[in-house]
This record gives sequence, structure tokens and C-alpha cells, in this order.
Amino acid sequence: MTQRPVVVSAVQITAVDGEKDRTVEKMLGFIDTAGRRGSTLVVLPELWTGLGFSDETGYRDIAEPIPGPVTSLLAEKARAYGMCIAGSMYEAAPDGRYHNAVPLIGPAGDILGLYRKTHLFDAPNRPDIPPGIVESKKVAAGDRLDVYGTNLARIGLSVCSDLRFPEVYREMALKGAEILVCASAFLSPRYDHWEFFLRARATENQCFVVASGQYGKEPKSGLAFVGRSMIVDPWGVIVATASDDEGVVTAEIDLGYIETVRERYPLMRQRRPELYSVLGGRA
Repeated sequence: MTQRPVVVSAVQITAVDGEKDRTVEKMLGFIDTAGRRGSTLVVLPELWTGLGFSDETGYRDIAEPIPGPVTSLLAEKARAYGMCIAGSMYEAAPDGRYHNAVPLIGPAGDILGLYRKTHLFDAPNRPDIPPGIVESKKVAAGDRLDVYGTNLARIGLSVCSDLRFPEVYREMALKGAEILVCASAFLSPRYDHWEFFLRARATENQCFVVASGQYGKEPKSGLAFVGRSMIVDPWGVIVATASDDEGVVTAEIDLGYIETVRERYPLMRQRRPELYSVLGGRA
């Protein structure tokens, strides 16, 4: 096995609606913490500049173009530490639509890729969370599942409710992803779903997963989030999990372990696509 050790971090915070500047400043401080630890990839939560759940139109004030002011600040940190940074924010797109988008910023400060959340959180009838959350009323879904080459690894990007759709991650794995990033604001109390989805996506695709989540209760909307940002290896083992607080979880991983796991159990070579004809259609 060729060893490929890298240091990765996930940052979890409680983003408060109406406090974007303070939230951005806090996040930059946590990125500094990750940088001092030698991190070469830092994953931020979903909608980390502001959730926009406390009213119907506040997301428009939070949204920015990409590239824009916030991505410029992230680019400065990426250059300073030689790291990649990925996290979700509201994007005000050139066509006038809004997206829940993840820019992937490279160590030179350039935007290497842009993922727009493909599977929006439309769940108006769940009894375990305040009803009426229909994300598609705010943002438009993306239509691409790209994998991005970096100096670190080939990276696939995803956001929160994408986790419930294994096809997303299998597609990225087949395109060569080595690290599957998930930026999330996974709603409490579904910690059980959060953990087993992350472990399943890592295990079935034999990739590393680096997932960051919003944590705690957002005071303006009253919504609560699981947190528990975590790093999972290709065998489904949880390498590191964040404590129940705002902060940074960091681990050294060996990307060479992907080759070892795939050699032990060559799942991808054992696939039988001729049997999966229904997967491309709708139920």
C-alpha cells in the first residue's frame, strides 16, 4: 500500500439568522484553528453563513454571488494554509435564481468547483421536526454530480439531505471520488440517521467521508441540529467525531487505505449494472 497521509478537519457552528458578519468572523477563527493543525481539507456546515429558516425571505439577504465577498475571505485562508475549503451557502446565481451551493476552494485560492444541492429538503409532514420545511420554495436544485481533482485527492461534494440518496455517492465514487464531502444542517433528533448514513455511504463506496454539521438550536427559528461532525474511513469506521459544542474536529487519514480496502473486497468490480435498469427512472 502506498501511504498518502493527509490531515482533514470539519468545523461545526450554530449559525444565527441576522448575524452573518459575526458568524463569518467566528468561522474564520475556526479555519485558523484547522490551519494550525496542518489541515489540508476543511469542511464547513450547510448554510454556514446563515440558515434563513426564521422567515420566508431572509435567505435572499444572506445569499451572495459565487465568487463573492465570503468566498474571497475563504480564499485568503486557503492560500495562507495551503488547504482546500468546502462548505454550503446561499448562492445568488447570475440567472436570478438562488441555490444551496458548495464552492470548493483550492490551496491557491481559486474556486475549483461549484456543487449545487441536487436533492432538496422537502419534508412538510415529518412529525419529529416543526412542519412546513419545503426547501424548493427558496432554492433551485442543481443538476450535476461532478468530481473535482485537487492536489490532495479527487473530491465529491454533497449537502445534507443528499445523504438519503445513495445514488449520489455511487455516481461520484464511479467517477473516481476518494473523499466524499457532506456539508450538513442535519435536523435533531435524527442522530441515528446521521451516523448510519455517513457510515453506509463510506462503506458501500469504499471512500473517506468528511461531514460537517450545524450544531445546537438556532435561536431565531427554534430549529435544532445534530452536530456530531465526523470523519469516516472506507471500511465504515468512525475515525473522529466532534463534541457537542461549536468547534473543529481533526484527524490524520491515509488515502492509501482506500486501495487496501478495495483490494480486500473489490465491491466496485463485483457490481452488475445490467441488473439495475430501474435505477435511472422514477418510482
